[in-house]
Amino acid sequence: MVRLGRTREGDELAKVARQRLDPSRRVELILDATLGLVGTSHFSVVTMRDIALACDVNVALLYHYFSSKDHLIRAVLSRALGLITDDFESRRAAHEDDILGDIGAWFATHTAMAPTMMSRMVKLMSDQAAQPIKDPELDALVQGFYRFERDLILSTLAAGMAQGRYRPLDSDMLARFVGLHLDGIFHAAESRGEIRIAQDIQDLRAFLEAQLIG
Repeated sequence: MVRLGRTREGDELAKVARQRLDPSRRVELILDATLGLVGTSHFSVVTMRDIALACDVNVALLYHYFSSKDHLIRAVLSRALGLITDDFESRRAAHEDDILGDIGAWFATHTAMAPTMMSRMVKLMSDQAAQPIKDPELDALVQGFYRFERDLILSTLAAGMAQGRYRPLDSDMLARFVGLHLDGIFHAAESRGEIRIAQDIQDLRAFLEAQLIG
């Protein structure tokens, strides 16, 4: 078993672990603490005991809410993806006058959530993709997220080109380029040890604007 220290999320849960909590709130705290662990260590080596230790709860409590570690990891990723898409939806109105529209809102979400949620989620999805045998349900969540991203980029590009705001370019190529580049920004931050995610996203935005508008 890998011995892992407590995370900030785990410390928060520890303070309230023995208090009476609404079950939904307790589950949220467990999910946050788990994301903190699997976002810094490969999820395959993190055990339920590690998670319970980080949360300062009994392992039995975890199994009260989740039937297995796989069930817990799926819930962690599902919640993280939901928070990201909810944040994006909340920003769309503010980007109506943005030349990049929904793509600008998507970039803003990535920038705002980069320090914790996005970086950890990207690592979890990367670890999942590298598994020799994939969890079909977990894989479906990951693929669904990337379809959501691709669809919002394609729809924004199509609308902009139809209205004459963007130059006619290969939308499929651009959508893939943007998605791959966003992932690459988060992977590079970890592998290179460079904390410049916000600047790199801004650079990506400037590059995309130059391609679309000139």
